[in-house]
Amino acid sequence: MAADDKNTSSNFIVEGYQFASEADAQKAATDASKIRLLHSRVKASKPTDIKAVYEKAIENKIFKTPIGWEYLTGLRNKLIESGFNKDDIIPIPLDISFSKHSAFADLSVGQRIKPEKREKKADFLKIFSIILNFVLVVLVVLMFVIAATSESDNIINYKSNVTNRYSSWDQDLKEREKKVREAEKKLGIEDTSSYYEETD
Repeated sequence: MAADDKNTSSNFIVEGYQFASEADAQKAATDASKIRLLHSRVKASKPTDIKAVYEKAIENKIFKTPIGWEYLTGLRNKLIESGFNKDDIIPIPLDISFSKHSAFADLSVGQRIKPEKREKKADFLKIFSIILNFVLVVLVVLMFVIAATSESDNIINYKSNVTNRYSSWDQDLKEREKKVREAEKKLGIEDTSSYYEETD
């Protein structure tokens, strides 16, 4: 198994640097080819030419791995040896962080520890909400039952109540009319049906 690890990690070695991933190794190989291209095309012997190449490489962010940074460091050292002041030379930017950073590192102790009281309060609110919803549903059902069984007129039973009242009034009127006709017969009053027909 150790032999497998060596074979795998040897695939990621570029210019004496061992990289953690294939993508990083490919970036390093690209930086190495850029350095070879610069050596073949640019014959910088004057310090001003070296400074121009150095600054252009930094401005265009040509190098992204330690191989390129090492090349820039060599150019920087040549510039310092030729008499340039360190403060006049642009520093080499490293756009990565070398220290492991945890999200917990930025949090205070109070933020890292969650108080349990909030969870209990949240549980109480959930239970209270469920009970309240149940009570409201029961009340709505009771309201419909009361509305359906009550004798007062409402939107649910108004038709049957009005029909029942009308039929009872009609029956009362018929009974009274019958009694009036019986009383007329006893008294010997003639048939008054024509009178009732005229008044209708």
